[in-house]
Amino acid sequence: MYSLTNKLIDNGHEMQVRVYYEDTDFSGVVYHSNYLKYMERSRTEWLRHLQIFHQELAKEDSAFAIHKMSLKFGPPAVIDDLLTVRTELKKLGGARSFLRQDVLRVESDGSEILLCGADVEVAFINHGGGAKRFPDDLRDKLEGN
Repeated sequence: MYSLTNKLIDNGHEMQVRVYYEDTDFSGVVYHSNYLKYMERSRTEWLRHLQIFHQELAKEDSAFAIHKMSLKFGPPAVIDDLLTVRTELKKLGGARSFLRQDVLRVESDGSEILLCGADVEVAFINHGGGAKRFPDDLRDKLEGN
């Protein structure tokens, strides 16, 4: 059986995503908003690898929320492409994390083509919406300690 890669890397995470028909527009090109979905899945899988689970955070009245995201699009992904979504922690503040996320296509020669890149600022919040400091145990997990 064939499975897609989903693994921790230094300071982050990588996972593979296959482009399906449902991800594309009428011409077989990935619809732009689907890159955001791929990135969301990668952030969630990264947290799961770190043993950070959204349901447990909710019990503590906590959550992650995207505060700011800057995107740059390159050439499009198309149906049947195998993509790599790379998430890297760049900085961890008191209540915010700063990530770089790239959606890449690996070419047959091994080179990577950037299809969509994002600088992402994620806030750690109370369910009411206000920012809160990362607890020490969560900070340790995010920093790989």
